[in-house]
Amino acid sequence: MVGNPVDTGNTAILVFGDLLTIQHLHSLQDSRIDDVSPSLRFQSLIPCHGWFHARIACADAIWRRHIKSSDVEHELSNLIKFITQIRPLEKHKIHTNPTFRQLHEVITHVGIVLRLDAWRVEVCRHHPEISSLEGWAQTNPEWVEILEIADELAEKLIATANIVEDDELEDTQHDKVFEITKAYHKDFILYEETAYAMNHGDIGCLDSCLVEWMIYFMGCGKVKYTQAVFHYLANMYVLYPKPLANAIQLNSLFNPTGRKDHFRGVDWVIEHNNLYIKRIFGGLGSNHTVDRMVEASPLIEVYKDVRIQFEQMFCLTHKTSRHSPPKMKLTFRKLQKYMEKYDTNIFIPGRETQNSLIDTNEIGTTKLMKTIEDARARRVAEQKTQERLKHEAEHAQEITQCPVESRETNETSESELQGNDEDQADEAEEDRLHDDRNLFVDDYLM
Repeated sequence: MVGNPVDTGNTAILVFGDLLTIQHLHSLQDSRIDDVSPSLRFQSLIPCHGWFHARIACADAIWRRHIKSSDVEHELSNLIKFITQIRPLEKHKIHTNPTFRQLHEVITHVGIVLRLDAWRVEVCRHHPEISSLEGWAQTNPEWVEILEIADELAEKLIATANIVEDDELEDTQHDKVFEITKAYHKDFILYEETAYAMNHGDIGCLDSCLVEWMIYFMGCGKVKYTQAVFHYLANMYVLYPKPLANAIQLNSLFNPTGRKDHFRGVDWVIEHNNLYIKRIFGGLGSNHTVDRMVEASPLIEVYKDVRIQFEQMFCLTHKTSRHSPPKMKLTFRKLQKYMEKYDTNIFIPGRETQNSLIDTNEIGTTKLMKTIEDARARRVAEQKTQERLKHEAEHAQEITQCPVESRETNETSESELQGNDEDQADEAEEDRLHDDRNLFVDDYLM
C-alpha cells in the first residue's frame, strides 16, 4: 500500500500478478466505471506486472523464433542440433512443448558456448599462432587487448548498423548460416541481460530491455504482452506521478533470502507459496481438498521453519536443501567441438541454409506502428464523435429554449398592449370628467 492509509483518496494498493490477473483487474474496474465513489470503482488498485512471468514470456518468444519454426533436420548449425549435443534425450520435448526451466537452461548454456567459440575465432584471427582460449590465457593478455576484442565481437555479432549494407550484397557474398548465428547471439544476450537485471534488482536496466522485448513480442505474435509492456512503460514514464512510479519500481523486485543476486519478482513468491500450499502441504488422497489448502495456507511458514530445524538438527542440509549446480565442463567442451567443426562463428561467403528466421525487428516495428496509427485514428474518430454529439446537444438545447423565449416575448407584448389600452381608457375617462362641453355649444349655436 502506498500513500496515507487514513486518507482513502490518497492511497494506492499495488496488485502484482501475471497478465491474466491484470486483465481480470481491468475488467473489474471497467465494470464499475459508472459508480460515483472511488472505492466502489476500485480506483486505488494499481495493477503491476510480475516479472517472473515476463521472463517466461521472453523464453517463449525465443522458442517461437528459433526452435518452433525450425523444422529442418539436416541442417548442421541450427539450434536444434546444438540442443541435441547437450540434451539428446530432451530434444523432442524441447522442440514441441518445453518447460520454462528447459528453455532457460538451453538459452543460457548454448549462449555461453556460442560466445566462447566466438572469442576463440577472434583470438585466433588476432594471433594465428594460438589455437585455443587456454593457450591465449597462458600469454597473460592485457586488459586493453581484451576490451578491444570484446568491442570487435560486439560490433560484428550484436550491432545492427550494417544491416543495410548486408542486404545490398549479392547472394554469393551472403552467409545465411552466419546470419542466423548472429541472431542467436543477439537474442541470447538480450535474454541473459534481462535475467541479470532481474536477479540484481536493476529495474532501470530491466525497463531498457523491455523496449527491445516489446518489438520482439510483436514480431513473434505475442500481441497481449506487447500491449502490456507498452502500457507499463507509458504509465511509468508518462502518466503516473513520479512518487507512484518510484514506488512501483522499488517494489517490483525484492530479495526474499537476502543473498547477493537473488532478487525475485513478486509473482515468483506467489507461485512459490502456491507450490507449498497445493503440492507439498496440500494433503494427499482424500485430504487433497480446497478446504484443506485454505486451512493450511497460514501455516506454510511454520511448516518450512520446522523442516529447516530438522535439517540443521540432523545435519541433512546436503540432502534436502537446494542441489549444487551441475558440472557442465565436459558438456560445454562437446558442444564447442561441434561448433568448431562446422564453423558456426566463421563467415563463409555463399553458404546457404533452408532454415529461415522470423525478422522480429522489421515485423514487430511494422505491426507496432500500424497498431499505434490505428489507435490514433480511433482516438481522432472518438473525438470527432464526441464533438458532433456535443454540437447536437447544444443545438437541441437551443431549440428547446426558443419556444420558451418566444412565449415569454408574446406574453410581454400582450401585457404591454393591454397596459396601453388601459392607459388610453383612463385618459378618455379623465377627459370626459373634466370636459365642460363648451365646444359643442358653440358649434350648435353657429
